[in-house]
Amino acid sequence: MQNFKNYKILGVGSVRVKIVKNLRLEKTFLKRHDVIERIWQAALEKNRHLFNGALLNFFGLKKRGGKLEISGSFIGYKQFFCQRKNPSLKLGIKPVGVSALTILKDKKEKYIVFAKRARNVTLYPGFFELAPSGSIDDKFVSKSGAIDYKSNLLSELFEELAIKRRYVKKISGFAFVLDAKQNVYDIGCEVLLTCSKEFVDSMFFAKEYDMLILISSSDLDNFIKANINAIVPTSLALLNAYHLWQKLL
Repeated sequence: MQNFKNYKILGVGSVRVKIVKNLRLEKTFLKRHDVIERIWQAALEKNRHLFNGALLNFFGLKKRGGKLEISGSFIGYKQFFCQRKNPSLKLGIKPVGVSALTILKDKKEKYIVFAKRARNVTLYPGFFELAPSGSIDDKFVSKSGAIDYKSNLLSELFEELAIKRRYVKKISGFAFVLDAKQNVYDIGCEVLLTCSKEFVDSMFFAKEYDMLILISSSDLDNFIKANINAIVPTSLALLNAYHLWQKLL
């Protein structure tokens, strides 16, 4: 495990995600129910656009010969919001998202897709991050309890970059990382596109981003050095984890 100031690389390898029962967390929610409801209702009075969607909460990680098995359970955004609002609740929520290291080739050059987070977002406003990136939806859970995080990422790809499935050549999960500052986890995926740089630029539209930027592989190190304090920690973690993963292939 690599441990840097703001992030940790928890594992590198192929990724599988499954749902498990977390009785301890459920008991904690029941115990704190009244306080959670009071905080949530007060927040709704100020902002009616708040939505209690599903979030995947991290439970455990097993590493077996280059394979990562992540387990977790779904909770409501309401609980996570209240934990951020009042950390003394000690709910123990550890949200898991999924992020792409999106790569395309154009005129013999390889590009990696970054986006600059909007100034009005809650976390890391104005920071660069690998795109797309988002939470994991409970609609991508199979009957066996496995989470199809790749389909989830395809959905994010269309919502954030307007890139349809037919332009995706391959998706491969390669790492599991932690934003040690915000206590947020991310599954990292390599996403290979078949479209051109100009096509990606022309299709971009996303409320949570101010701009899209495609960095050539030859300029990547310079970009990171120039913006080291303005890149989301999990993106830095995934870039480092990607190099480790490539060595394993």
